[in-house]
Amino acid sequence: MRRYLILSLIISLVVTALSLLSAGCSSGSGDQRAFSNDHRVFLPVIASSERPAERYTFFVAGHTYGVPEVNNPGVHPPFKAMFPQINSLHPVFGVFTGDIVIKSTPTDWDEVDADLAELTAPVHFAVGNHDMTNRDLFVSRYGPTYYAFEYQGDLFIVLDGELNQGNIVGEQMGVLRDMIQGNRWQNVFVFVHRLLWVTEGTPYYILRDRINNSSVYTFQNNFWEDVEPLLRGLDAQVYVVAGDVGVTWAMALFYEEYENMHLIASGMGGSEEENFLVFDVDAADVRIQAQRLDGQPLERGVIEAYNLAYYSSVP
Repeated sequence: MRRYLILSLIISLVVTALSLLSAGCSSGSGDQRAFSNDHRVFLPVIASSERPAERYTFFVAGHTYGVPEVNNPGVHPPFKAMFPQINSLHPVFGVFTGDIVIKSTPTDWDEVDADLAELTAPVHFAVGNHDMTNRDLFVSRYGPTYYAFEYQGDLFIVLDGELNQGNIVGEQMGVLRDMIQGNRWQNVFVFVHRLLWVTEGTPYYILRDRINNSSVYTFQNNFWEDVEPLLRGLDAQVYVVAGDVGVTWAMALFYEEYENMHLIASGMGGSEEENFLVFDVDAADVRIQAQRLDGQPLERGVIEAYNLAYYSSVP
């Protein structure tokens, strides 16, 4: 046991040194960008045998540029109006699940960064198709588009579904395997823009017309063949959260649960129930609430009601 503790301490010191070095070399400015770049590097993560009892909160927001017909300066204005409420929750971080800008230009990203400076928590980015219209620009500002980090004994993985039409393959798949293998996590949270589970030949294919931009989907990828079995095989609760919903012609919320898997989609862009998610995590449970941008309660009460059975029964 003593040898294990000494080894863990040494690895922890190495991780800390590498993280500080990464932050020092970052070309970004401001606390938000430096925090993000620290974690866009894959580093050794030590799995604790006991989960800390500390409770924590984070938020997730999808399609944050908002209404497709409007190029807002920064994030969707109704979402920005919720920033004081978000700050009052004292989240440890946030995650934007893609389509952060309508056009990937320096001006658009500068406007987003200016808005995020009003949040007290740093924000991680999972990229969407709009964000990747200039991949080189994004990477030069924010770093790699797939990465992972650990917090309070939970693992957080950000995937890039825009690299190979929704296929998680090659180096990205290898990194995913490496990060989850041999570690004992209480919860694993996976963030991606596309609803990877909506594919031909599955019950979820009925959702194809309820996605923001189905024209960029092939509805054929390796989620069910490679990614889902890998995640379902973990001794952990797994939450896959996508953000390509929320405009007027699409659904704004989706939740499906089976075995240890939770498939979730949430977003904004003008729909009546456009929303962001708040995750409240402790040693016993993960509680998820969808916060409508208009401040009203969900029509169906809880996010679990926006499941496959519900969308199968409504026109």
